[in-house]
Amino acid sequence: MSTSSSILQNFLAARSTIKDLARMRQIAAVLIRHGFGHVFRGMAQNDKLLAAELEDIAREKSGGDADANRSTVALAERLPLALQELGPTFVKLGQILSTRQDLIPSEYCTALARLQDQVSPIAVEEIRKVIETSLGRPIEAMFDEFDETPLACASIAQVHTAKRKTGEAVVIKVQRPGVRESIEADLSILHFFARKLEESFPEIRAFEPTAIALEFDRAIRRELDFTGEARNSARFSKNFESWPLVHIPKVFTDQSTDRVLVMERLYGVKIIDAVGRHDMDVIANEVVRMLFKQVFEDGFFHGDLHPGNLFVLDDKRIGLIDFGLVGRMSPAMREALADLLLALSIRSYEGVARALYDISLKTDAVNYNAWERDVTELMDQHLSSTSLADVDFGAVIRDIIDGAMRHKVRVPPDYTMFFKALMTVEGIGKQISPDLDIIAACQPYVEGLIAKRYQPDALLRTAVDSLSAFAKLGRRLPASLQQILQQIDDRNLGIQVNDPNIERRLNLQRRLVNRTLLVLTALALWFFGIALEPFVATQLWAQRVQLGFFAFGSYLLVRVLLRIRDEIW
Repeated sequence: MSTSSSILQNFLAARSTIKDLARMRQIAAVLIRHGFGHVFRGMAQNDKLLAAELEDIAREKSGGDADANRSTVALAERLPLALQELGPTFVKLGQILSTRQDLIPSEYCTALARLQDQVSPIAVEEIRKVIETSLGRPIEAMFDEFDETPLACASIAQVHTAKRKTGEAVVIKVQRPGVRESIEADLSILHFFARKLEESFPEIRAFEPTAIALEFDRAIRRELDFTGEARNSARFSKNFESWPLVHIPKVFTDQSTDRVLVMERLYGVKIIDAVGRHDMDVIANEVVRMLFKQVFEDGFFHGDLHPGNLFVLDDKRIGLIDFGLVGRMSPAMREALADLLLALSIRSYEGVARALYDISLKTDAVNYNAWERDVTELMDQHLSSTSLADVDFGAVIRDIIDGAMRHKVRVPPDYTMFFKALMTVEGIGKQISPDLDIIAACQPYVEGLIAKRYQPDALLRTAVDSLSAFAKLGRRLPASLQQILQQIDDRNLGIQVNDPNIERRLNLQRRLVNRTLLVLTALALWFFGIALEPFVATQLWAQRVQLGFFAFGSYLLVRVLLRIRDEIW
């Protein structure tokens, strides 16, 4: 990078920092007052001017270094208090981090999970202004009734009840004025802090603070756009249109914008408050089935399941609300998750270790034998002396993820979001129906997904995909080799070897590679032949092609065996 470009970038970064300096001072003051001053002292090691200035400012505001006067309350308990004080951006950050047990210790996740939006209501005049500006009409022209007392107040939005001109009872979710601008300022500071954490604390780099900040940036921007929530709601409604016991509220798109969301009003009680009023065994099992359908059938699931988003309606249906945060599961991810849950259900400890290892992200070299030993020991502690119906799978998942962190293994976000949803549903389910067996409820979905994997059409599709991958590799290989040879010719790539036995070693490697390719080709031909089995009984061409695959594959394998025999004897 040229000197002038570097100066320009530093100038722009400094200008951005100065623009947000007042808010940064406020954030530093709150964090230090709650006992996190050591974070700023760590930053001061690499950026004395900025970090020292921030700590001095925060110390003035907080009346001294709060680290010197820490209460007996643990840091994990004080973090939610600090985030609550910092406002909507940090409340949402804490709520999302509470689902990431692959990144932060379980005690912090537990504390952050209790983090709730606790804000004062906005004046109704401001709410009216947002609605009328967004929809372009006076409230009285759109609604027969509008309750000026809010139904709920959160950090990003406030909810009011109303009645449409066409007679439907609705709730209106209204974005708080100025919240976008506030969040934009906070996001720039979060990105700055994330970079500084990576620079100042090498042990934190494995958890990629800048990547987490970017992931959170995207998530909260999606939540600020209510049109995305409306699309999610419509998709859930379509997915559950054939389920009589689940109801998704209708969104009235003609009166919804990116800042205003008008939805059908649900009448009922929160699921925890329904105990004693309804058959809670049926409701608990339906909630579990609902979650597994979302994950294993739809690949699209609610990312913020908690008791406040689940209702039992007056007509005994289950109502689900708040679709701002969702998770997605590709077919490959669903199959990997099915392998993990099936291994759990049949108590295959090695299978659990293998399945979890396959879905995880490795931040460093992993000793698989040590990994399998630890997972097996953990499973034995949880599962060996009790029936599956009595197992606390929330505790199992928490311990598994904590163990993964020790091995420098991370679970991808969508999986951790599902695990969080599963733990929440299990907690709610056992609270309202103590005999709930969550594994028995998930088994039909898992077994069905695995059974589909071995159906003829699935096998044929896998064979075609494998053949296509081989073909692509074959097309790319000549070009790649040509580039390597060209680099050698241009003296950009050189290889120097000093080994008197090099020729013998190379010949041995060539023979090994050739035989491996012949064996793989033979196995692929047999696999293709097996995939044609459903057509053999009715199609003559399939019989001939299958016979050809088997014959040629067998011929190649016999050749390999004969060559090995000649070398040995």
